[in-house]
Amino acid sequence: MPRPLLLLCLLFLPWGSVFAGQPNIVYIISDDHDYEHLGFMGNKFVHTPTLDGLAKQGTVFPKAHLPMARCHPTLASFLSGRWPHQTGIYYNYGEKPLSPENSLPNQLKDAGYATYVEGKYWEGDPRAMGFTHGAGKTAKTFVRDGQDELFGFIDEVGGKKPMFIWWAPLIPHTPHNPPKKFKDLYDWAKMPVPAYMEGRDLGPGKKKGGWRKKEELSYAMEAWLDDGVTKLVEKLRKAGQLENTMFVFVIDNGWCNGRPSKGSPFEKGVRTPVFFTLPGTVKAGQRFDRLISTNDIYPTILDYAGAAIPASAAGQSLRPVMEGKEAARRKALFGAIYPAFATKGDNRPERDIYALYMRDERWKYILYLQDVRADRNQKYFRIQAIECDYPERARGDEDLFDLEADPYEQKNLARDPKHRERMDAMKAEALMWWKETGGKNLPQ
Repeated sequence: MPRPLLLLCLLFLPWGSVFAGQPNIVYIISDDHDYEHLGFMGNKFVHTPTLDGLAKQGTVFPKAHLPMARCHPTLASFLSGRWPHQTGIYYNYGEKPLSPENSLPNQLKDAGYATYVEGKYWEGDPRAMGFTHGAGKTAKTFVRDGQDELFGFIDEVGGKKPMFIWWAPLIPHTPHNPPKKFKDLYDWAKMPVPAYMEGRDLGPGKKKGGWRKKEELSYAMEAWLDDGVTKLVEKLRKAGQLENTMFVFVIDNGWCNGRPSKGSPFEKGVRTPVFFTLPGTVKAGQRFDRLISTNDIYPTILDYAGAAIPASAAGQSLRPVMEGKEAARRKALFGAIYPAFATKGDNRPERDIYALYMRDERWKYILYLQDVRADRNQKYFRIQAIECDYPERARGDEDLFDLEADPYEQKNLARDPKHRERMDAMKAEALMWWKETGGKNLPQ
C-alpha cells in the first residue's frame, strides 16, 4: 500500500485501535480504604458507582492480600513486583529509595509506553523510576484540587503512544475533609453498623469524635475518590481512549473504624479487592474467589502490555485465570509486618519485622517476632480507630483465626490444643516462605 494511503487509513481508524495490542493502563490506587466500603464488595450504602461499574465490566478478585499494611512498602511492591524484604522498603519513612531496576514504569517505557505519575509516590526522581511524564509530588493536591495536569498529558499523548497512568490520590486517606456535596450523598440514619461494633458505643453522629462520626467521614471520602475516577473516565471517553484502556484497582492498605487495620497483620489491614477491566479483552462479570497476592498485579499488567516480565517478579500473571485457562491456584498467602519506622538506618528487615502471617482459604495464622503493643508513637501499631482493640502480644505469641466462622478475627483459637498441629504446620510454611523468598535470620 502506498505510504500516503496507509497514513490516510490510519487517520480514520478509531482512536486507540492503532495500539490495540497495547492498551492504555490506569492503575488506580486507593489510600487507606476499608475493603468492605465498596459497592462491588457488597456494601449497598457506600456511594462508589463508577468504581462499581468498572468492576462489573471486568474481572474481580475479592480476596487479594498485601505484602504489608503500610503505604510506602506496598507502593514499592506495586512498582517492583517484589516483597518488602526483597526491595529493602519495609517502612514508611527513611532515606533509601527503591531501585529502579525492573520497575513497572521502566518495563512499560521499554515496551513503548508513555508513563505518567500522579499523586502518592515516594521514590525520588520519577524519571529515574521510568516515568516519562508527571511530577510525582502531588499526593496532597491530586484530585483534591483537580486533575488538570493529567488531563493535559492525555491530550498530548493519547492516540500517539499507549499510556500508563499511576493514579494514586491521597484519598480516602487523612485529612478527612470531604466537601459537603459528598456528605450530602448519604442518608446517615441508614448507615450500617458492622457486626464488630454491635453492643459498643457508637458515639454521637453530629459532634466531633466517636465511631459514627469517623465512619461518616470515611464514607464521604470514598465518594470523593469515586468522583475523581468518574472525571478521569469522562476525560478518557472524550479523548477517544476509553475503549482501549485497562483499569486496575487496588488498595494500598486497609483502614477500619473499630478493628485493627493499617499497620497490622489482620484482614482489615492486609486484604484488598483487585479488579481488571478492559473492554473486549477482559471478560466482564467474572469474579474469582481465589487467593491472590497483590504481587500478581505487576506481571499481569506487563503481560497485557506485551512487555517483558523479569525473573525478579515475585507474583504470577492472572491473565490465564481471566481467560479461563488452567492456572496454578495459590493454596496460601503470606506477609511480613513491620513498624512505620526502621529502628536504624541500615535497612535490615529481618531485625525490625514484628510478625509473619499466613492464610489459606479458611485459616489465618500470625506469629509474633517482637513484643507488640498499641503505641501512639507508631513504633508498632498505629492507632487510628475509635475503641479499637489493638492486641498486646509478646515475642513468640501466636494467633489462629477461623475466617469462615470469624471473618473479623475476634476469637483467637491459638490456645486450643486441638489446633496445635495445624498451627505448627502453618508456622513451618510461613518460615519456609520467608527463607525461600530471600529473608534473612529472624529475631530469636
